[in-house]
Amino acid sequence: MLDTEVLSRTAPRALDVVTPLGDVRFAVRVGGWDVPARPELTWGLESGARLCRWRHSSVRLDVVSGPTASGLPGITRETTILRVLAREDVGEFVVHAELAGAPHEDRIWESAFTAETADAAVSVGGPGAELLRRCSRAGQHVPPYWSRLVGGDAVERTGGRLTWRLPRIDRGDYAELWVSVAWSAAGGDPGRAVDIDAARVLRELTQ
Repeated sequence: MLDTEVLSRTAPRALDVVTPLGDVRFAVRVGGWDVPARPELTWGLESGARLCRWRHSSVRLDVVSGPTASGLPGITRETTILRVLAREDVGEFVVHAELAGAPHEDRIWESAFTAETADAAVSVGGPGAELLRRCSRAGQHVPPYWSRLVGGDAVERTGGRLTWRLPRIDRGDYAELWVSVAWSAAGGDPGRAVDIDAARVLRELTQ
């Protein structure tokens, strides 16, 4: 993803995103491996983002995360982009993103939700099944065979949690998943900020 030889190491920490309504916490499972919350290696990037890395006998997981410009007044956004590189055939790629203690979600979509209180509104979202299939057919972000393997139930939503249950990744291939968290004052519409152009945002984070 990046040449780490020219980057500065920083202290590892979990991928949590702090919002006005609580932390958004991530959990990842790849091919039967429950990825530890704290990365093995972390580097700081000039954009203010960080690159985190976990290594396992069958996969390498790289995650770039940090603030990105929402382009919308009054809305703050952080984006997390996960990339799995399969060293061996991997049977599954599962990502959970949960707004801990989320109030009732006022606005819900297939792969995103917005929770709101009297003080703030927070949205969490990422790609839906059809977008992942389109990316697969276009040769972007995910393997070409995902166009026929990603089912309509690939994204699950339970309360303040989103879960992506994604197909196998063959040896030598990679797959990316992105999750954005955006927030604003109460009455705002941060949901508009979690529908992103992943390639553009990745360039912003890694510049």
